[in-house]
Amino acid sequence: MKLLKVLLPVLIDFGVFWTVVYFNMPDHPMRIGEIGNGNLYSLMAYFSLFWALLLADGILTQYLIIIPLWNWVKHKGARARFIAGVCIAMVCILFAGALSYIIWLPEEGYSPLLSFWWYMTEIQAVYWMVNFVVLYLLDRKRTNTESEQIEVEVAG
Repeated sequence: MKLLKVLLPVLIDFGVFWTVVYFNMPDHPMRIGEIGNGNLYSLMAYFSLFWALLLADGILTQYLIIIPLWNWVKHKGARARFIAGVCIAMVCILFAGALSYIIWLPEEGYSPLLSFWWYMTEIQAVYWMVNFVVLYLLDRKRTNTESEQIEVEVAG
């Protein structure tokens, strides 16, 4: 079950992103020269070219950080879940801001920086929401199966 909790959320998230990139490829060819232009297509080109490295990073992050955090939070109260959610949101905002600042061209003004920052934050937020929904569904299924087995043993 632990292997499923590590792989399934990451594979579903990457499947969604891959689908978005795949359906945009005919309109915008994904080449290495597209990376670093500071727009949405440069991000998609980066994802399409380096998906294997990003997938390995996602699996390692899931295994080393998210699964232990999930196991800790699911046994805590609403306050701990809220604090963990706020911390993840702050990490999303900070990493999106840092990445946006790195690829931002100052001569274009602040509008591209802010719009790309917002978009990167949205991508990460969707990634983590899908991730946690899949983890919740996996744990809920496991809890329901365990409770059914206990009821059968008590009844028998």
